[in-house]
Amino acid sequence: MKYGLIFLISYLIGSISGSFIIGKLFLGKDVRNAGSGNAGTTNAFRVLGVGGGLGTFFIDFLKGIILVLIIKKFFGQELIFYAVFCGILGHDFPIYMNFKGGKGMAMTLGAFAAISVKLTIIPYLIWLSTVLITKYVSLGSILFFISSVIFYIVFGKFSNLSNIFVILICLMGIFRHKSNIVRLINGNENKIGGKK
Repeated sequence: MKYGLIFLISYLIGSISGSFIIGKLFLGKDVRNAGSGNAGTTNAFRVLGVGGGLGTFFIDFLKGIILVLIIKKFFGQELIFYAVFCGILGHDFPIYMNFKGGKGMAMTLGAFAAISVKLTIIPYLIWLSTVLITKYVSLGSILFFISSVIFYIVFGKFSNLSNIFVILICLMGIFRHKSNIVRLINGNENKIGGKK
């Protein structure tokens, strides 16, 4: 019963799409019909501009924090990572958007930061430095997920169940970037500014 309730709450919070709210409701644009077709922050910047992209990131980042705070308050610390996993499912596969959501980077960053800034700061800096140096947002995101697994499992003091969900969250994040990985390997991935 508790697992089901946490799943429902987390999925619904996760399915609140920043790009949908800003794009469809305020700007009359659906980011899924332009650019890469993804309903995440990077494509929101391409399709909705800087303001729309920042708004999308803020909403998705904030809902990760809100989810953690709500679950911790009403259900305790034990199932936080399970809740985050369920929230990311809602973000990536929102039912009202025909299961075409984002890739979970901004929401995962917000949720992990709410759980432990200490364990999240280095993966975030790895993401930031990778993006600034290579101009590949996708590569930075992939390295963020990989480094998060390492830092949370090696340096975090969480239960085995929590560690399993940390791995699942990060594997899902990497899996959602599978098309980007193919383009990176082939040398035709989009860089910031539209260059390959």
